Amino acid sequence: MKIYQDIWPISKPSQIFAILPFYSGDVEDGFRLGGLGRWYGRLVALIILIGSLTFGEDVLFASKEYRLVASAQGDTEEINRTIETLLCIISYTMVVLSSVQNASKHFRTLHDIAKIDEYLLANGFRETYSCRNLAILVTSAAAGVLAVAFYYIHYRSGIGAKRQIILLLIYFLQLLYSTLLALYLRTLMINLAQRIGFLNQKLDAFNLQDCGHMENWRELSTLIEVLCKFRYISENINCVAGVSLLFYFGFSFYTVTNQSYLAFATLTAGSFSSKIEVADTIGLSCIWVLAETITMIVICSACDGLASEVNGTAQILARIYGKSKQFQNLIDKFLAKSIKQDLQFTAYGFFSIDNSTLFKIFSAVTTYLVILIQFQQLEDSKVEDISQEEISQV
Repeated sequence: MKIYQDIWPISKPSQIFAILPFYSGDVEDGFRLGGLGRWYGRLVALIILIGSLTFGEDVLFASKEYRLVASAQGDTEEINRTIETLLCIISYTMVVLSSVQNASKHFRTLHDIAKIDEYLLANGFRETYSCRNLAILVTSAAAGVLAVAFYYIHYRSGIGAKRQIILLLIYFLQLLYSTLLALYLRTLMINLAQRIGFLNQKLDAFNLQDCGHMENWRELSTLIEVLCKFRYISENINCVAGVSLLFYFGFSFYTVTNQSYLAFATLTAGSFSSKIEVADTIGLSCIWVLAETITMIVICSACDGLASEVNGTAQILARIYGKSKQFQNLIDKFLAKSIKQDLQFTAYGFFSIDNSTLFKIFSAVTTYLVILIQFQQLEDSKVEDISQEEISQV
C-alpha cells in the first residue's frame, strides 16, 4: 500500500511508543488491526499513566526539591516551574492515552486512504514526501534541550540524584512524544495534501475541456466523490489528534511563556554569583523556547497546508460551475457543505491550528510576560519594604 510506504519511516517509532497502532498486512485486503497491537498500546499507556501519577505526586508535594536554582528563585518562579513540570507530565500522558483510545479510528483512517490510493495510482499519482531533513532539525532541537537540561540539572542545580533522574525522564518523555507527534502528523498531512492537490489539478483541467461529454460528467462525478472522502478523512484526522494537540499546545504555550519569563528574571536578578550561572539559565530557556517553536511550526504548517488544499477544491468547482448545466446539480452538493464551513484543524475545538496560530501564541505570550513581570516587581518591592523595616528597627 502506498500510504504505508509513504509513512513507514515515522510509523515504526510511532508504533513503538503507542502513538500509532500496530497493524498487519501490506496489501489493502490483508490490512488489519490485530489484537496484539491493541494490547501493546494499552500496556504502554498503562506504564506511562502509572509513571506519570508517581512523578506528578512527587513534583507536586516536594516541589522545593526540584528547584533548579535554590538560592535565587522566588515564590513566583517556583510556582511557575512546578506548574510547567506538571503540565509537561500531563501533556505526554494525554498524547499517549488519546492515541491508544483512538487507535481503531486511526486505523480506519489509514485503511480509507489505502482504498483511495488504488484509484490514484491507476490515474498516475506517484508523488512521495520525505521529512528526513525536518526530522533531523526537530530531533536535534529536542536533543539540544535534553543535553542542556542534563548539564544544568546535574552540574548546576542542587537537586538530589533520584529527582534528577525523574526530572530528566519527564523532559525526555515530553520531548520524545512531542517530536514523534509533530513528525507523524506532518508526514501524514503532507501526504494527504499531495493526494488532494493531484486531484485538484485534474479537477482544474475541466476548465479547459469540453464539458458536454458524458465521459467528462462521469469523471467529474468520480473526482468529487473521492475529494469528499478525502475531506471526511481530514476531518477524522482532526478528531483523532484533537486531544493530543490541545494538551501539547497548552504545554507549549505555558513553556514558552515561563521560559521567556525566567530568562528575563535571570537577566534582571542581582543574586547570581557569576555570569556562568546567568548564561546557563538563559541557555536552557532559549533552547527550550526554540525547540517548542520549531515543533509548533511543523504542526501548524502541516495543518495549514492540508486545510488549504481541501478548501481549494471548492474554489475550483466554483469556476467549473458555469461551464455546463449538467455539472451544476452535482457541484451544488459539494459546495453546499464547503462554502458553509471551511475545513479547519483545531485543538479539540478550542482554537484553530494554522499558520496564524503562532502569531496568536506569541502575542499572548507577550501579554502574559508583562503580567508576570509586574508580579515579580511587586514581590521584589515587598522584599525591599521588609528589609527597610528591619533596618529601621535596628
